Amino acid sequence: MPSPLAALASLPGSALDRVRDAFDSPRAGGVAVAMVVVVTIGTSVGILALGAVFDATVDRQITVDNPDRPPEPTCESFGDDSDSVFAEECDEPERIEVDAGEELRDAATGYLHYGLLGVPLWWALFAVALHVGARVAGGSGSVGDSFVIAGWAIGVELLRLAAGLAAIWYALSNAAISGETFEALSNEIVAAVTSATGALLVASAVGIGVQWIVVVGGLEAEHDLDRGAAAGVATVFAVVALLIAAV
Repeated sequence: MPSPLAALASLPGSALDRVRDAFDSPRAGGVAVAMVVVVTIGTSVGILALGAVFDATVDRQITVDNPDRPPEPTCESFGDDSDSVFAEECDEPERIEVDAGEELRDAATGYLHYGLLGVPLWWALFAVALHVGARVAGGSGSVGDSFVIAGWAIGVELLRLAAGLAAIWYALSNAAISGETFEALSNEIVAAVTSATGALLVASAVGIGVQWIVVVGGLEAEHDLDRGAAAGVATVFAVVALLIAAV
């Protein structure tokens, strides 16, 4: 009977075997495309969720320039002219109070296109880079095969996204946000999120570890690489991903 330590040591190899066999399924390509679609939608929802986190955790009223009031030189020139289209607008106050949480939520929503366009672009770049790495290692698969591997691997990003949102929510919920300007608020928010860097890095490391297993198994199945060569290619990408996460 194998010892518990030996059984534990065999887990990575067993996981790699299962992933490699899964890539042999005729549905592997469809799963990859579906995964990219799900991650694209999930990332877009995550951006909206980030805005909701700001709205829920940043409870401050701050004074800002009134965006509905024309610039002061315009009001000086035309504000007293009752026939001017600027007359009524220049009667608006120069400064108004706004809810900082709502403003940050609206600002986050403005980045929604990054989720819709960024994920497919990242998929393409990852697939091309992965294909180059596989070719250098002697792989025989097609570019399409590399897209399948990248599609499977990108699914793990949802776990990293969820962990990131949870960490940001926790950090902001326990931070003393008291800034009276957007600049001061931004500095306090950045400081709070920075305090969660350790947890975010751990979550990234776990996610990258799962992606490493997916890439190794995929390279074995799709590019006919032996496990050592596949692990070498996957390790290069994992190290780069960890460095990016640590920045």
